[in-house]
Amino acid sequence: MNNIITLILILLAGVAFADNDLETYQAALNKVTKGNVKVVAVDDTPIAGIKEVMIDGGRGSEILYLSADGKYIVNGSLFDIENRVDLTDQKKSLLRKDLMGKMGDSQRINFYPEKMDYHVTVFTDIDCGYCRKLHAEMEQYNAMGIGISYLFFPRAGLQSGSFDKAVNVWCAADQQQAMTMAKAGEPVDPKQCDNPIADHYNAGLSAGVSGTPALVLDNGMMMPGYLPPAQLKQRLDAINKP
Repeated sequence: MNNIITLILILLAGVAFADNDLETYQAALNKVTKGNVKVVAVDDTPIAGIKEVMIDGGRGSEILYLSADGKYIVNGSLFDIENRVDLTDQKKSLLRKDLMGKMGDSQRINFYPEKMDYHVTVFTDIDCGYCRKLHAEMEQYNAMGIGISYLFFPRAGLQSGSFDKAVNVWCAADQQQAMTMAKAGEPVDPKQCDNPIADHYNAGLSAGVSGTPALVLDNGMMMPGYLPPAQLKQRLDAINKP
């Protein structure tokens, strides 16, 4: 998070921690973050004496781990070796699932097949080359039973040309046609209307999106980067295999 928290171990002043008390953990983190992050939640972990702490530094939620005595902080993944499970990623997936659940169809631009076996949310940028490649193959994704929902993530930020292009697409009378035109590099008539583009962008930050395209499954799992239709279908089949 912009190097606010140093990777691995940072020595904190000793604090008598109340069990899962947000204010106490906030006070401890303030000593190394100067109050730039907010503690959102504190939970137990399978490791005695280590707490899971969810923080928000203004660019989305992150998970780190603190020792219960308040002396050490660990920023990284907690991995269950015996069960071969990344517990940190598992928790992040649950957070993304909840986040995506708050984005209904009316807040997305959807390209659905008649028979949809799988649904994928794609954070996209109009000017992203691989995003354009993905969209150019939309018919192939749909033919394989994969429905795509778009949320905008203008990588240059909210005050950028990519943001303005996203607004133009959203405000068009035919959003699907405007999206296809924009992805092909064709101009879309400038328009203004109430739009969720800033909400899309902030949701992407909270979901951990750092580049586009970023694919998020309905279970909250994120797959960064472009995947060809056949490869994405193969991955989805494997993930959903009984």
